[in-house]
Amino acid sequence: MRLKNPSYFLQIICLPLKTAAGIVACRHLPSVTSLSILLVSLGMAFAQNVTAAPSDSGGQSSEQPRAYKIKSTFADTETCNYKTKGIFIIWWDKAFDYSKQAEESLDTFMEVQKECVETYHMSNPPGPLAGYYYNIYLYSEQDRFRKSHKWGMGQGTDTNGFPFLTLPLNYAKAGSPGIYHEGLHIFQYKATSPLYTYTGDGKWIIEASANWNAASKHANDKNDYITAATITANPQLPMWYTYENREPGDEKLWQRFCHLYGIHTFLNYLTDVCKVSPGVILGGFYANTKELPQEYMYHQIGEAKFADLFADNAAHNVCGYPYFPTGVEERAAKELKDYGTPRDFHAVVQTFTNEGTGGNWIRPSKDFVTRGWSYNLYKINNSLDGVYSFQVKGDKKGSAGAPAEFRARIVVRTGKSVRVEPLKMTNTTDGSGKTSVSATDAQVYLIVAATPPFFKGNQTYSYQVLISKQ
Repeated sequence: MRLKNPSYFLQIICLPLKTAAGIVACRHLPSVTSLSILLVSLGMAFAQNVTAAPSDSGGQSSEQPRAYKIKSTFADTETCNYKTKGIFIIWWDKAFDYSKQAEESLDTFMEVQKECVETYHMSNPPGPLAGYYYNIYLYSEQDRFRKSHKWGMGQGTDTNGFPFLTLPLNYAKAGSPGIYHEGLHIFQYKATSPLYTYTGDGKWIIEASANWNAASKHANDKNDYITAATITANPQLPMWYTYENREPGDEKLWQRFCHLYGIHTFLNYLTDVCKVSPGVILGGFYANTKELPQEYMYHQIGEAKFADLFADNAAHNVCGYPYFPTGVEERAAKELKDYGTPRDFHAVVQTFTNEGTGGNWIRPSKDFVTRGWSYNLYKINNSLDGVYSFQVKGDKKGSAGAPAEFRARIVVRTGKSVRVEPLKMTNTTDGSGKTSVSATDAQVYLIVAATPPFFKGNQTYSYQVLISKQ
C-alpha cells in the first residue's frame, strides 16, 4: 500500500479479515493470520541526527556511485544494525541478526529500482534525490519495531517528508512478492500525472499495478492471484472500483475492498498473455497526462483493441484462467470462500438449463447491471445437443447520459476444456452470434461487457439479451 501524507503514517497489513472496525485492505498477504492496523502518531517517533554512511552503489543508472546520508525517524545506530545498497538502507533491531534477510531483500529492491528507473523511466523517491537513503525497517513479532509501533507492511511518509517502508521478516527474502509489490510503490511516489494518485477513480492503478508487478515476476505462483475472485464474484463493478469511490449503500465487505487488488488480473492478462508492453501499465505514471489510468491505456493500446481485450479477459476469467499459473481458479475460490460474503456475490445474472430465455428479451436488475468497463455473465447448464443463439441489444446511453458501447463473448466449458467465440457487433451496442454444442458440453456462457468511451463514476450501462435453443 502507498500513502502520501507527511502528517501521519497509516499502515495496514492485509489479510483482510472481519473486525469490529469493519474491513480494510492493503497488500494481500496470504501467510498472515490476523489483520493488523497501525496508526503511528508522529509524537511517538524520535528524531535521528543526520550522519554519513558508505554506499555500495547509487541512484539512477546515469549517476556515479555516491555516498548517501542517513536520516531516519524510527531508527538509530545505537539500537539498530543496518545494511545499505544503492539508494536503500535496511534497519533492524540489534538484538536480532537479520543480516542475511536484509542482504537478500536489498538485492531484490535493487532489481526493482533498476527496472523502474532504467526501463520505465520512473523517478527515484524524494529521500535519495535529496541525498539521503530510502529507509526500510525490517522487523519480526518480537523486536523493538513491532513492540513500539505495531507495524504491518507498506509505505508511508515520515516527519522528514520522506517516504519509507516497513517490511515483515517473513517477506524479507530474494524474489519476495511483497518486495515486488511494495517496491513498485517506491517509484510511483513522484508520479507526474495528476490522476495517478491514491484517490478517486485513478486510485486502483496504484495497487493493481503493484500486484501486477509481483505476479509478473512469478510465472508459476498461484498465490500471486489470490484476489482474482473479487472480480468474478462482482464482475458488474467498474474497473476502477475501490473502497473510496464505491456507490452509496455498498457494504464494506472484503470482496469489494479488495477489488483494486484483484483487478491486476486484467493487467497481467494484457502483458503476460496478450503481450501488451508493460510500459503501457507503468508509463502513465510519468507521462504528464491528465487522463485517468484506464483512459490512458485505452488510447495507448487503441480504443477498439482495448475494448476487445477487456472482453477477452472476461472470457479468460470464465474459462478458469488457462493462461495463468495452474491452480489460480481454485486458490482464488478458496480465498473468496474464506473471506467473502455470499449475499454480495453477483457472479451470474441468470442461469438456465438446456434452454434460453423462452422467447423473451430480458434485462439485468440494478444490482447486476454493468457499470463502465465491467461485464455480466449468463449461464446455461447443458446436457443436450443443439444450437444456442444469442442476441444483445444495448441501450445507446448510460444512466447518466454517456455514450454506451458493448462487446460480447460466448464461452463453452466442460471442466478445463473451453472454447470462446465473439458475438458479431452490428454497431456499438448490438450484436448476435450462435454456437453448436454437444451433450457433453456442460456449461455455455454469454458475457456482455460494457466498454464505453467514458472512464469514471458508477454510471450503469443497461441492455437486453435474447437467448434461444434449436
